[in-house]
Amino acid sequence: MRQKNQSKIPDQWIDEIPTRASVFKSSVVSVAALMLLGLGFAAWKWGPPVLAAFLAQNPSVLTLWEANGTAQALEICFLLFGVMGGACALSGILSLVRNRVTYQLLRVSMLIVYLAVSAYVYFVWQGVSSILDEGLEVAGAKQDGATTFKLWWKACWPALAVALYGAWLHAMIRSRSVFAAFTRVSGHPMVGDRVLEDIRTHGRDPRHRRSLYASSLTHLLIIVIIPYILSLGGCVEAYRVPKGSGNPVVAMVKVVKPKKKKKKTLSLRPNSAIIFDQPDLDNTEVDEQLKEQTQVTYSANTSKAGKMGKGGGTKGGWPEGMDGYKIRFIRLDHGGSGWDDGMNQTGADINFLRAFAQATGFKKIARKGESHSIALLKKYPKDGFPPFVYMTGNDRMGRVSTADIKILRDYCINGGMLIADAGHRNFHHSFIHFIRQVFPDKTLLDIPDDDMLYQLPNGFPEGAPAFWHHGGRRALGIKHDGRWIAFYHPGDMNDAWKSQNYTDVTPEMRDAAMNLGINLIYYSFTQWNDTISKNKK
Repeated sequence: MRQKNQSKIPDQWIDEIPTRASVFKSSVVSVAALMLLGLGFAAWKWGPPVLAAFLAQNPSVLTLWEANGTAQALEICFLLFGVMGGACALSGILSLVRNRVTYQLLRVSMLIVYLAVSAYVYFVWQGVSSILDEGLEVAGAKQDGATTFKLWWKACWPALAVALYGAWLHAMIRSRSVFAAFTRVSGHPMVGDRVLEDIRTHGRDPRHRRSLYASSLTHLLIIVIIPYILSLGGCVEAYRVPKGSGNPVVAMVKVVKPKKKKKKTLSLRPNSAIIFDQPDLDNTEVDEQLKEQTQVTYSANTSKAGKMGKGGGTKGGWPEGMDGYKIRFIRLDHGGSGWDDGMNQTGADINFLRAFAQATGFKKIARKGESHSIALLKKYPKDGFPPFVYMTGNDRMGRVSTADIKILRDYCINGGMLIADAGHRNFHHSFIHFIRQVFPDKTLLDIPDDDMLYQLPNGFPEGAPAFWHHGGRRALGIKHDGRWIAFYHPGDMNDAWKSQNYTDVTPEMRDAAMNLGINLIYYSFTQWNDTISKNKK
């Protein structure tokens, strides 16, 4: 009896589905097919330039793919996407006149979609697999199974999305209501009806429903979640410095000192029996703060746009850089309070990058800042490490492990530069202790006013602006083999980078802070270029 009832379930389900023609659904199908024109045109128009840029950045991959035919096959795939878009658009327009011929044209256009997507996905997989087999690097990073899959996914997810869209459209075409609208033939539900209903209800059989849930979750875990976790925990994107040749023009920073008012004195009768203890108003705490804020005013002009770099060229850039560059701002998470002070709501890092782009002409900057654990510094390739990393805080630093201290030291010794900035006096004392642990064999030096850091591309004749003096008035640094590997500003430089809604600095102070940062970036890029060149030799 139980088996007999179960056998009737499909028939009952079939009877519940309407089989009448639906003009609305057929119109949706026509419009959906027409929309594939845009997707196909986008792939045909923009696919080849993106492929060319990728191969230009990776000459070894270009040589490999030209030899095994992957480059030529992908170009054909982009052309096939264009044909797909045209075929779907034509079938979509003609299907507005509903008959059996236009219905068959819609079905054929779906086959072209599957053909284009399958060919593209296959050849991309063949290409990235060949990169792994040959042990080549992409963007300066050695490839493994995880990074290869991530590269394949990055290239293929738009095509897979088109395939999913096409599958939904195909199911609509193969539904009875749409079929009846084109052929005037009613009847039992078709394959498309069953597919769409199963998607809506997760299947008629509870066992199948559980299976669908498990299958969807498994695919989501493998295709999306695991690669995302790997990218967060163990994978980094190689840093790209602008490629070219430049020679910045020095722009001096004018220093204006206000005239000090003459101190007023109180004259008393020398023979008076009363002793007056007149306080020195110039030494009060309020006056000292006011004097610190107004003692020096900075007004800076940057170098000519696009001239920054090394090599003596006119377009700007560094010989060891890359054409597909992106200037990024990476801050280190030391676990202490305010380790990302100014970098979220106030957007200090992005404000600085925008000022850098406007001043130098290097327009390709990151849209958002990045935060790294110190441990991730060891993941960068030898020819793609960040030229600089940034560290700040508005209280004491967190506990940094011995392993992380060694990683940061190795990063700086091998060509990187640590830029630290005190947001509070507690951070100042904590950082001084920390940096002595990182470099126990080196001395934290007062950076001279005539140092290269203060000369190019903006000249600071009196050294770094002092700003808020959380840890003194002078910028400090550590040198290794004649190169500054750590720069420490004790006066909260990034506070002047923040949005104006969050800080009350003057325009002159903001300009000075931005231009000091530009000098530091220029110095770190130049030292990075010299390190990469030396490593290649």
